[in-house]
Amino acid sequence: MIKNRPVLISSCTSAFCVAILSCLRLSPRLITLLATASSLVLPLSAAERLITISPVKQGTATEFYVENLQPAEVTVTIEMEIENMESTVPLPHTMTLQPGSRIKALTLSPRMESDSSWSYTYFATWGNMTARHDDNYTYGLPYARGASYPVSQGFHGKYSHHGGDCFAIDWKMPVGTPIHAAREGVVAGIKSDSNIGGGDKKFEWDANYVLIKHSDGTYGHYVHLMKDGVKVKVGDSVQKGQLIGLSGNTGHSTGPHLHFAVFKARDGRSRETIPVKYRTTPMLAEALREGEIYEAVQ
Repeated sequence: MIKNRPVLISSCTSAFCVAILSCLRLSPRLITLLATASSLVLPLSAAERLITISPVKQGTATEFYVENLQPAEVTVTIEMEIENMESTVPLPHTMTLQPGSRIKALTLSPRMESDSSWSYTYFATWGNMTARHDDNYTYGLPYARGASYPVSQGFHGKYSHHGGDCFAIDWKMPVGTPIHAAREGVVAGIKSDSNIGGGDKKFEWDANYVLIKHSDGTYGHYVHLMKDGVKVKVGDSVQKGQLIGLSGNTGHSTGPHLHFAVFKARDGRSRETIPVKYRTTPMLAEALREGEIYEAVQ
């Protein structure tokens, strides 16, 4: 469902030439930088990126600082091509940054006083790699008690539930349907300003959403909400069953529905969705089946 959209921006000086390939708004993002060596300011809106990477010269060495621009954890993988240089960490290098943090990821130093060069590519996605999902936890259906909606796309759905979304669930429902938290947690991200959507992939980055971090470190992602349909704010603690938003049809969507997934980061390149179980009767928890209608019981 959420894929890369590249935008190319380039600039050159006598000292260096940079090319930046950026994927905007949702996860995962990819930025490619080619340079001989220098510091630079990236001409992209901070709101459209998960992180920034800043190369800083220190004598003959170059330090690389990574800043998380998000209120959620972000996992980053840095890949580099270096010539006549040494890195302080093994490459590629993957790390998880806490919300709003800035850290020095690595330092490159020339091996000798001969020509040296570096180039890097980084990949970033929400979440952390160390989360261990509580498989004993039973999720509630993400709508009001007593309401019933069909699963329009289940695990490994042919349309879009593959790769990093293979264990997501879609429920078909009218625009404006109240959405309730399937599990308690803390709101780690929201988007609510889009009124754009459609079946074309150009709309992938226009989906409104709520992102909630769970106590085991995983995240719940509620996607395609209506414009101004988010009813919580970043930092809110929410309880299971609490109203968090209103469903919609924003982003890459062929019709009104709610997309929900529980995930952790695998590395900066990808995330891993988790096959969770839902409470479907007072006594039964199960994986949901595509085409079936389920009533929320709690």
